[in-house]
Amino acid sequence: MKPSQLRPNGVILPTIMTPHFAALTAAYQLHYYFCFKTRYLHPLIAKPDQRILVEEVLQEVCAREGYHLLERNIEQDQLRMLVSLKPSQSASKVVQMLKGNTSRQFGISFNHQLEHYRSRTLWSTGYYARTSGKVDLEKARAYVDAQVRHHEYQGQWTESLSFRNPHFSSPVFQIAHSVCILNYHIVLATQQRLALFDEAIAPNFFKYAMAVGNKHGFAIDRMGVMPDHVHLTMEARPDISPEQCVLALLENTRYWMTKNYYGVLKQTNGWDVWEPSYYVGSVGDYSTAQVKQFLNNR
Repeated sequence: MKPSQLRPNGVILPTIMTPHFAALTAAYQLHYYFCFKTRYLHPLIAKPDQRILVEEVLQEVCAREGYHLLERNIEQDQLRMLVSLKPSQSASKVVQMLKGNTSRQFGISFNHQLEHYRSRTLWSTGYYARTSGKVDLEKARAYVDAQVRHHEYQGQWTESLSFRNPHFSSPVFQIAHSVCILNYHIVLATQQRLALFDEAIAPNFFKYAMAVGNKHGFAIDRMGVMPDHVHLTMEARPDISPEQCVLALLENTRYWMTKNYYGVLKQTNGWDVWEPSYYVGSVGDYSTAQVKQFLNNR
């Protein structure tokens, strides 16, 4: 018998308790707005050939790494862009790849330009990053808050299904030399849509999920815990991908449910707790359509 199949009190757990959460599938729409500034705001990319080089390197890196460059605006002292990413890709890694490759190629082709301004690199330290989405953040929050009403649950018991983090204040994470505000709307479904959560479990689940976020680099803003699925909005560090956030929630809350609500899982045969799939969408103060319009009008 494997140690993982034993609880502290010696109760044997079913072998199905090890789902393959590493093989998650996702429905997603993740859009990020990035802004890089040149070193000391020198006009390093003011000439057409310099901008063409930056554009070509951007296209090459995005094609190689699987980023989707939706819009870009290249000015003499800054680069602004809207990029679509996969859940497994983190914002900080994308920034590292884009800044590093464009700066290196610029130094090879226009080293005289850098020497003229006594600059060693094309870009200044740090960056600006924010998420956007099909809807803005406030609409996503309102959608999460309205889940009980949306699914037509009624009665006093439903008061224990919606939660807000009283300590949430954005930006949650302070990043040296950078401003990063990355917000997501996530939906998780229980195994085979079994009704695992009720008004007694939901408040404790919310508290534990917030503790998971504190440990793994994200902060939950608010949450709607329905019997068979969960909606939440959160803010994450740029070095943590959305997929990592979801995996942390699935694995840790599954362990927590097994430890604290073994009887519920036994009664429902919901040992896996979660479906190995999820939805994640980026949201922000501005919608993706507004960001595109902003970039096109500059």
